[in-house]
Amino acid sequence: MQKLYTLKEIADFLKSEFRGDANCSITSVAPLDKAQTEQITFLERAKFRPFLKTTKASAVIISEKDASRYDGNIIIVKNPYAAYAKITELFVTPPKGSTAQIGDNCTIPESAILGAGVVIGHNVTIGENSIIGPNCTINDNSTLGKNCRLYANVNIYQDVIIGDRAIIHSGAVIGSDGFGMANEDGRWIKIHQLGSVKIGNDVEIGANTCIDRGALEDTIIGDGVKLDNLIQVAHNVQIGDHTVIAGCTGIAGSAKIGKHCMIGGAANINGHINICDKTIISGTSSVARPIDEADVYTTGFTAIKHRDWMKIVSKIYQLGEISDRIQKLEETVNETT
Repeated sequence: MQKLYTLKEIADFLKSEFRGDANCSITSVAPLDKAQTEQITFLERAKFRPFLKTTKASAVIISEKDASRYDGNIIIVKNPYAAYAKITELFVTPPKGSTAQIGDNCTIPESAILGAGVVIGHNVTIGENSIIGPNCTINDNSTLGKNCRLYANVNIYQDVIIGDRAIIHSGAVIGSDGFGMANEDGRWIKIHQLGSVKIGNDVEIGANTCIDRGALEDTIIGDGVKLDNLIQVAHNVQIGDHTVIAGCTGIAGSAKIGKHCMIGGAANINGHINICDKTIISGTSSVARPIDEADVYTTGFTAIKHRDWMKIVSKIYQLGEISDRIQKLEETVNETT
């Protein structure tokens, strides 16, 4: 179905002044030299000014300095090109023939695009202009904000809340059960995870990254967090605003990572520890204890030749004996002085 807006509605959307027929109908956007009736266009550069005399557009988005050059319907803005970019979202049309399955009591705006094979549970809310790629699943009672992009095969479990402008890459799983077990007489009893996942605005989640739901409380990802591919975020983890984490990092349950941190690839973060704001952790580092002072932290060995490594290992095994010998030598020296 073709979308139709009035000149006033588009001007209100842009929060800008207009001149002309408020009820002028606009159904699409086109270049200045090709626009026809019921289309809106824009004047971006001086070299296109001659087309103002010949355009058939019903309205033109134009700067204040050029407004006097055109007698027709106009919307006056500071940056016509940026205004054009903004209004394109008004005219996005979901693809026809989608095989999406949608549950009961869902809120899905016309501006949202659902790919083939999408499955949406009951009571799901999707924000304006969000794009859900093929074969994604969004389960019951979950919320996805505005202007989000889910690539193919993303799985969002029940009760998950995701903010605006999220980018989630293929294979990511949000809200799967945390790894919680209780032992009784040598047998493991599953602890059903009753919390959820809450993700802020402007978050990007890489391919095949998994974020587990909380056991009783929620797993929380702050605003502006960027997660690379193949990251494991366990239950009840909290990641502060604008922290970036590189691929293959593992974060154990209930760890709390501060704001504006940088964590290198394949790092391991122990559970139930706090890492303060603005901490930098080098790739492959293992963090076993809390960090309460912002600095650069590194553990582990860089790759060396195997024979050299074996020599080092042999010395490590001798450290106990060497320590005993040093202690005896110190005792001998002390006795003779």
